Amino acid sequence: MITITTDFSSREHYAGVLKGVIKSYGDIDVVDITHDIDPFDILHGAYILLNIIGYFPPDTIHVMVIDPGVGTSRKGVLARLERGYFVGPNNGLLTFVRDMVRDIYEIIVPSDASRTFHGRDVFVPVAAKLAMGKWPENLKKISKDSIISLNIRPPQLVKNAIMATIIHIDSFGNVITNIPDNFVKFTPGEEIFLNYHGIHKCIFRETYGEGKEGELIMLINSENFLEISMNKGRASNFLKANKMDEIMIELP
Repeated sequence: MITITTDFSSREHYAGVLKGVIKSYGDIDVVDITHDIDPFDILHGAYILLNIIGYFPPDTIHVMVIDPGVGTSRKGVLARLERGYFVGPNNGLLTFVRDMVRDIYEIIVPSDASRTFHGRDVFVPVAAKLAMGKWPENLKKISKDSIISLNIRPPQLVKNAIMATIIHIDSFGNVITNIPDNFVKFTPGEEIFLNYHGIHKCIFRETYGEGKEGELIMLINSENFLEISMNKGRASNFLKANKMDEIMIELP
């Protein structure tokens, strides 16, 4: 099975071409994750990869084409993960799964490959061969130290506060931080103060529906990160939030 995630948009033909190339290798199951990532948004791709791996069969190949550096000196890679494989550019997409990488290989670009469409000519051929049980021949093993990661500071306890980073804003306007559920414990109904573009009082809830309409809440989302939300509202708009911004959560 192969999954495909791109920033090609659903309006263009590019994602369909990827699937056509895959199908030319044989009867391979293909799952579209999304093609509507904002152009060049590597962070979004990295977040998606982290959160899909555990829900697919262990030999699934995850192709990701969010590739602003296509045709440049940036390397394409095949990474063998604890569960499945990743195929795509080495440009930060492996940020959140770096510790899951068991082996990584540089993909040697064929001489006849397009300089502007490595998804079609480089990545999906490698994925399709692997899905058909054949080890691609145009690979060179490289060090895991060569994995490129985005510059995201892990959450830190600083006196009576947590410093964290916004790593995702979803289509509902929920603001997802990089604070894992085991980093700190809050009690349902507890007041928490967020220092970000001002001081904001949030109530810790266990579900979205427990919040009053328009109330700023925090909860642990289904992906086990601390999230800032607003029942029937957009927390991201209210907070003027941007991905990669650092925030401070004041502890009692």
